[in-house]
Amino acid sequence: MGLFDWKKKAVSADEYEQPVFSELPPEHQEFLSTYVQIAEGSGVDLADPDSVAGFYRTALKTWQASGGQTDAELYRNAAGVAFGELLVRTSPLRWVVAEDSQGRELAVHSDRTNFLVYPLDAVEKRWDRGEDGEFIKALTGKVIDHFKVY
Repeated sequence: MGLFDWKKKAVSADEYEQPVFSELPPEHQEFLSTYVQIAEGSGVDLADPDSVAGFYRTALKTWQASGGQTDAELYRNAAGVAFGELLVRTSPLRWVVAEDSQGRELAVHSDRTNFLVYPLDAVEKRWDRGEDGEFIKALTGKVIDHFKVY
């Protein structure tokens, strides 16, 4: 469940399950490092929303052109990590592991404001619908605007 997911029914703050956050274990750090290197090696500026959105579009088009013959997870992970790293580099968010009754997932989080985004999940949902990369620019703008207020 990510920050930008739309719920079908309203849930009061008392009913919302707050995830428990932990530091990244070495295997998660390595996972992120690998995909950051892939993005940077492709010329992506991980502090530029246009560049990251373009990387997402290229990854999606490359996968679509394969006719599903290549592993979508590799491309989605690369785009998801690039999106998360963009948020980390342009805001006070940091990578964490978020765990709740639904499981464990990489997320970016601010302890100061308890702001939470699941970037790999956000990319996967939009990837499955074939959306272009414009959502990356829009969501990054909203995150940056949030932290201007706080």
